[in-house]
Amino acid sequence: MERVQPPRLYENLKRLLRRRAFNHTRNLLAKTHPADVAALFRLFDESSQQKIFELVEGTERKAEVLSYLDRDLVANVLTVHDDKKLIDIMTQVSSDDLADILAAIPDDLRQKILKGIADKDQEEVEDLMAYGEKSAGGIMSLDFLALRQETTAEEAINRIRQRSQDVEMAFYIYVVNDREELVGVLSLRELVTCPPRTSIDTLMQSNVVSVNTEDDQEYVAGLVSRYDILAIPVVDSTKKLVGIITVDDVIDVIREEATEDMLKMAGAGDHMVDAMSVGTNFRRRLPWLLITWIGQAIAALIISRYEPTLRAVVPLAAFIPMIVGMAGNVGTQSTTIVVRALATGRVDYSQIWSTLGRELLVGTLLGFLYGALLGAFGFLRYMNSPTINAIALGGVISSSLLAAMLLAVVFSTLLPFILQRLRLDPAVVTAPFVTTVTDVLGILLYLSVATAFLL
Repeated sequence: MERVQPPRLYENLKRLLRRRAFNHTRNLLAKTHPADVAALFRLFDESSQQKIFELVEGTERKAEVLSYLDRDLVANVLTVHDDKKLIDIMTQVSSDDLADILAAIPDDLRQKILKGIADKDQEEVEDLMAYGEKSAGGIMSLDFLALRQETTAEEAINRIRQRSQDVEMAFYIYVVNDREELVGVLSLRELVTCPPRTSIDTLMQSNVVSVNTEDDQEYVAGLVSRYDILAIPVVDSTKKLVGIITVDDVIDVIREEATEDMLKMAGAGDHMVDAMSVGTNFRRRLPWLLITWIGQAIAALIISRYEPTLRAVVPLAAFIPMIVGMAGNVGTQSTTIVVRALATGRVDYSQIWSTLGRELLVGTLLGFLYGALLGAFGFLRYMNSPTINAIALGGVISSSLLAAMLLAVVFSTLLPFILQRLRLDPAVVTAPFVTTVTDVLGILLYLSVATAFLL
């Protein structure tokens, strides 16, 4: 299949659709990988998306495009087909992808599809939809190969040949007992290189890395990354093997979680803005910017409270942006480092004090360096002023910057740990929240020190 570069594909499709050259469009789509077709849907308007999907030939190929398509676009493209064609397409979609698709479309369309597919498929999909959207059960595949302990290598190979088209990941063979409980795993290489009559329970590794259906998808992704495996088995509360999660799904999870954390930490919600309407985007971003607005209003009140100090030592006002900017930036750095370390499992709550100590040490070194530089700058700038004590001014600026940066480090390092302890997402420690708090505290500290030593 031809690998068409997305920019070229977009221009070609746009030109063909504009000319209504639908036969050429079908040919182009037939030669293009379904993932590339799906990736470009967001660049077209709704009517063009529907037309492109309609021109994809064959129910199996349409199902492939659907499996790659962003979930918020699925409902739009499905409306172009009548009920029979719609059901034909959906029967070609794997159970785990179908569960994701059904969760993203309106209820009436969901019920129509569920009634049309086979009873067995309907039961599997409903079971998957019963799990949390971001749980291991919600992203697992039901197409796996499990064999009994007493199976021989020769019998196992024959089973693999019979089911090769139905199995999601044939590199691992999972071993279960007579109660369907997971007891071991072996690789395909181990299986094909051993004598035919060897029982697989003598080949398997009994210490299997597995997850529970209720485990969070981010935890699953961490395990797959840590142990460098291509798939991980999923068991229920009774240790029964119920599914597997493959590395391609884990890559999607890692991308999704990383994007969500980045957007949360920027105070922009937890979904990409191009997936939302203007109204939804506005509502998601409003609360975090409101925090910034309130914080800056408090900062303005603090500054007005210290007007006598600023009138007496006017140059103090010139250094407020530097004090709050440096404190906010070092706080954001500490928060980002800690949140990411918590998300990847590199640190946990038991390491709170060692992490704080390390960040404080870094903050102290940075604070001394930039405090000394800023203090020296203040001294040199006003050393010839007849009304300003340049030495005292430099000392106040230097010590205030150091103290503000250390305060920001303590706050920004501890808060993610506290949120995790409360079972809240540490990523909600967004940059607007951190910078707002450190701005207010930095201004209060700076003007308090200035009032104490310069008046």
